Amino acid sequence: MTSCMVFNHHSLPFDSPGMADEALPDFLKLCLRAQNIGLDTILVDESIDKGWFRLELSGSYFWQDWYQKIQSGNNKNAEKQIRAFRSIATRQPFFSTRDIQNHVDLFEVSLDGDASFPALRAAAWHEAPLAGFPTRSPWLDSPLTVTVEELDQAGEIKQKSIDLMNFFSLAIFEQHSNELLEKRNDLIRTGRALFDEKERLFSGLIFCGKAPQQLRHWSAGLAILDQVKETLTVLNQFCGVWGETGYPEYRHEVLRDLGLNHEVSGESSSVLDNPRLKAEREFWLPKGRKEVFQSHVKLNKGYRLHFFPDHHSKTIFIGYIGPHLRLK
Repeated sequence: MTSCMVFNHHSLPFDSPGMADEALPDFLKLCLRAQNIGLDTILVDESIDKGWFRLELSGSYFWQDWYQKIQSGNNKNAEKQIRAFRSIATRQPFFSTRDIQNHVDLFEVSLDGDASFPALRAAAWHEAPLAGFPTRSPWLDSPLTVTVEELDQAGEIKQKSIDLMNFFSLAIFEQHSNELLEKRNDLIRTGRALFDEKERLFSGLIFCGKAPQQLRHWSAGLAILDQVKETLTVLNQFCGVWGETGYPEYRHEVLRDLGLNHEVSGESSSVLDNPRLKAEREFWLPKGRKEVFQSHVKLNKGYRLHFFPDHHSKTIFIGYIGPHLRLK
């Protein structure tokens, strides 16, 4: 599975600055949600400012103008939008030296007979989804069916049609998010692989306590690991929306609303009132503070995933992934 999206600059410009202002918050949310499932880089054409500021959104209205507007305005979501913008990782050009060595110059892509869309060519080559804006046809359709022409090993031109995911809105992205998650998770087959990819796959989570060692030396099998991946994915998704409308604070019920299929709860008073049992659930946070990781998800075969949701930083810390801790 690819780890990138391709920025569809062909979907610009908007008809007015107001339309751009309305669409940009959802575009930034889309980028954040994409990061949460492993699409952590956006490929950008060389003709575009890699830092986005000189990107023309509408006639003589640039990304920089929008950025300055939200910085100086009273928009209560401005800080979150700025943080989302700064978190976007971009890469240029569309094609690397290795792609050129693999004869990308003999790879052509057309939409309705028009081969003048380099973003579509990049998306088809990298097997990556497009990320763009809801402006006009054909960019209001997903998937986009394109024609690919390339030379086979015998030197003959082969033609085929393929569908490209076109994320022109957050709603379209959400329709495909489960499919993308399944493809991503299928590539993670060991605890060590999960741990090695944790920053890319679970950017909202921090692993501490016993969890890093438990993942690096995972021995519980793939079935339990799949449940761990599912749980971490939902926790990470919650971190991506924490503080937004409908998600002002952490509650166990929110995880179920986001699709968690396992029971989640806190510890009983009999555990928390017992110093010895409570101590087994205490882990150090990276900055040197010890907390009780009483929130836990119940996995099969008696396994538990203990975590601590920090309301101040809106981060979830993963402290323990292993057999049920003692109850008496």
